[in-house]
Amino acid sequence: MIYSFRELMKMLTELREKNILRMLKERQFVKVNEIMQENDASISTVRRDLKRLEAAGKLKRIYGGARLETNLQDETDFRVKSKLNLLEKNEIGKRAAELVQDNEVIFLDAGTSTASMIAYLAELKGLLVVTNGLSIASLLSDFDIKTYLVGGQLKNKTRALIGAEVVDRLRTFRFDRCFMGTNGIDRVQGLTTPDIQEAQIKSTAIEQSRDAYVLADCSKFDQTSFARFADLQDVTIIADECPEWLKTDQQLNYLEVQK
Repeated sequence: MIYSFRELMKMLTELREKNILRMLKERQFVKVNEIMQENDASISTVRRDLKRLEAAGKLKRIYGGARLETNLQDETDFRVKSKLNLLEKNEIGKRAAELVQDNEVIFLDAGTSTASMIAYLAELKGLLVVTNGLSIASLLSDFDIKTYLVGGQLKNKTRALIGAEVVDRLRTFRFDRCFMGTNGIDRVQGLTTPDIQEAQIKSTAIEQSRDAYVLADCSKFDQTSFARFADLQDVTIIADECPEWLKTDQQLNYLEVQK
């Protein structure tokens, strides 16, 4: 069968779109350059594909790429998140760990981004880490780092200990620094997460810390979840890539990981 040029272009477009959706199903977030490489397509072609798929309600275009359409309460399982954006998280975690000094007391929340810091903290002397993350505490133990696990109700999906007991206990502590993940970073809505109890823990840790940091790969920018836990001015954002609106706002602090 001989296809016309228009029919051939339509077939190639459909094939790229199916491939983009497959990539998103596997990874949740894909960068424009990853789509270009896997589909041997130009940046203008990929952008047209993403615009078309967004109009059809199949994805959402965000800074640097696209992700599957989500609602305000969507939350990814810890085991799934631990397999996403591993290279970016490792570089972010390494940069964050460089900020920590000997004999400090720090707070790490129950995220996969903060977990990426732990291997780089092992050589510090006199460090005490407070966490509400069950997996975080286990990993800290593996590296023989002095750890205080704050008790509360275990949330199986994120392996976080949550509840009023955690918040009340954190209010009795002071931290040199706190490090946490986020589900959304938006220039208007600030920093957000799907769970109101986890949001309260993050807010309290920020209040009790001399310096506060949020670790995020670029997929978290221009995203909003249900519960707000801080204004952008309250923290320093550590990311692999930062959007121009963050870089040009002199009131905001960020560290962009050097590749």
